[in-house]
Order: sequence, then structure tokens, then C-alpha cells
Amino acid sequence: MNLPITRRNWLRTGALLTAGLTVNRSSFGGAALGSDVWNPVAANALHEQTLVNEFARLGEPMPQIKARIAFNENPHGLSPKAKEAIIKAVESGNRYAMFEGQELKKLIAEREGVKPENIMLSAGSSELLTAMAVYFAGSAAKGAGGTVLTSQFTYDDFLGCAKKFGAKVEAVPLTKEYRYDLAAMKAKITPDTKLVYICNPNNPTGTVIPAEELVAFSKEVSPKLPVFIDEAYIDFLKPEDRPALPKLVAEGHNLFLTRTFSKIHGFAGLRLGYAIGPEKFLKELQNYSRGEWNPSVTTLRAGIASYQDLEWQNFCRTENDKARDFLYKGLKDKGYEYVPSFANFVLFPIRMKPKTFEKEMFSNGILTSTREYNAQPYCRVSIGTQDEMGLFMDAFKKIV
Repeated sequence: MNLPITRRNWLRTGALLTAGLTVNRSSFGGAALGSDVWNPVAANALHEQTLVNEFARLGEPMPQIKARIAFNENPHGLSPKAKEAIIKAVESGNRYAMFEGQELKKLIAEREGVKPENIMLSAGSSELLTAMAVYFAGSAAKGAGGTVLTSQFTYDDFLGCAKKFGAKVEAVPLTKEYRYDLAAMKAKITPDTKLVYICNPNNPTGTVIPAEELVAFSKEVSPKLPVFIDEAYIDFLKPEDRPALPKLVAEGHNLFLTRTFSKIHGFAGLRLGYAIGPEKFLKELQNYSRGEWNPSVTTLRAGIASYQDLEWQNFCRTENDKARDFLYKGLKDKGYEYVPSFANFVLFPIRMKPKTFEKEMFSNGILTSTREYNAQPYCRVSIGTQDEMGLFMDAFKKIV
């Protein structure tokens, strides 16, 4: 069975590609999901090192990176208020964080309409994905194994980890619009289904499920089994366009959300994320994660400042939209279709082998990423600054 693709897995295949092997990066049975530790930072480094090694092997001069648009990072960096908070926090770097976590949880709870007890902080959302996998797939108390239900061609950090702990993964195809097929997923629920996993906005497609449909699905399914929704890119939607899922948590639904500061807040290197879920469940999840003890006092204080800096978030969202529209036009002008995105990346089909495309772009100083789905090669390009997208299109026009 073909399973969804993740940044970590398709980057990991780069080492195999360099060795001359052919790998379909949308197929993740067996060894692909069962290999090394799930580590996004290491995977990013591996992707860059693979390209460097390839150029060294061929004796070609190493290009200067002009645009690093492969990992969905925020090209505009941190909020000025977050930077100021970091500088001030340096004086407290010799102390463990004590009250900062509670302050941030209170801010999130007030905005989302839940209690602070419904919030769990972590060093990025990846730790939460792993804790969820251990809890649902590997916990003896929950009955090890079972089936996780999801859709095909999605972000599979949680899915891969769940499989390592004995769970089966059943993935239904996306719709023709590259969206989750909620009706098909409901039809696949069986007594063995332990959890439903959804990524919204979805990675790598950038598509979203209409808010009212996702809320209705969560209301219907969560009384029967937990619904886990990964909202890493939710901040790229305007607040009024986001599904009111925290409200369902407040109403007592068996719903679990994860979010990260790595994207619109620009904390990819600082590491901060959080979950919203039922209080009782989050207490149990603490047994599988260091949770609030992992983020540093520096990161937490920066997170408090950034979370309240709505002006900076609006700026990043607006600039992302402008640069994305620029990319759309460039692709259209070259006769390429793309999947309309609601995130800070765009997926589009390419007409050459993934390894060849990555190497050609890298030779022009552009670090981007590729993958395959149903034997079709795709590029998933992160949205950089306007200048970076111009550099991308200049290089793209050279090689296609």
C-alpha cells in the first residue's frame, strides 16, 4: 500500500538517489517508514549535504545558495518584538523557565476560547506528533497497534512514528482537488480504527478542507474515536477563515490539535509548538513527552512576544500571498499548472525526474524540493521573499 509522503522521508531518499538507486518518494511501506529517527532538522541538513556530495562526486564547482526555499521556513524572520524579548531573556538563560509557559498558555487559551489546562507546550510540534504516536500506537494502556486512518499524500511524521510502534496506516486517496476526502474516510472507519489523522492545511499540497465540513466531520466522528488535526500552517489563513475547532475542544469533543511557531512566527530554529486538547488527555500525554520543560526560557519569552504581535503576523501573511501570486503567474506563463495553496509553499507537477530537477535548480543557487505521487514528479517550492521567488523563476525558466 502506498502511504503519504513526509519531508523527512523524501529527504532521506536523497542519499539513495545519490547512490544511483531509483526511489518512488510517495511509497512508504516497510523500510522507508521503519528507518532512522524522525528529525526534521537532521533531514534538512541531509537534503543539503546530499546535493553537496553529488556536486563533489562529479567534480563540479559548488554553487552559492541564493534562495533556500525547500523547508517552508519564514523568509522574513522573527518579529522585531520577539527579537527584543530574546535579547532581554539572555540574562535569564542560566535559569529554568518557571512562569513563562503558564503565561503563554493563558494567552493562547484566551484567544482560542479554551482553558489553559487545554494547552500543552512543546519544543516544536514534532515532539507532540511523536508523543501522540507512542500514546495511541505503543501504549499498553490504549492497546498497542490498531489502525490510524488518514489520506494519501500528506505529512506523515506522526504516521511513520505510529507505524514504528505497531500501528497500521490506512490512507484513502485525495480528491481530484488534492483535498482530504472526508466522506471516504468516514466510510473506512472500523472497530479497529484507533485514530483519525488530518493535516489542514495539508502538506505538501497546500489545500484546505472547507471549515464547515471539517467542523461537521469532527463533531460526528470524535464521539466515536479521537480526531487528530495537524494545524502547522493554520496561521496562513486569516482568523475568520479558520475552522472553529478549539471551540469543539471546549465543548468536550475528543479532538486534538497541534500547532507550531516554526512557520509564520519564524521559530524553526528556536523550536516552539503547542497542542489543544481535552485536559484529561493532555495529562496522560505528558507521560510520553517532556512537554513544557523542553522549550527554553529564551524561546518562551520570544513566543509570548511573537504571539501578541498580530501586526507582524499580518505582514508575513500578506507578503506570503504576494510572493505566492507572483509564483503563480510565472508558472502560468510557462504553461505549468499548480495546486492552489493556502500555506507558504506551492506544489506543482514537473516534467523531469525529481533528482535532475533538484540538481539543476541547485546548480543555479536555488535549494528546493521534489517528490512523486502516483508516478508523477512534483516540485514543492517554499514561498520566499519576492526577490527569492524571482530568482526561482529565473532558474526555472533556464532548465525547463
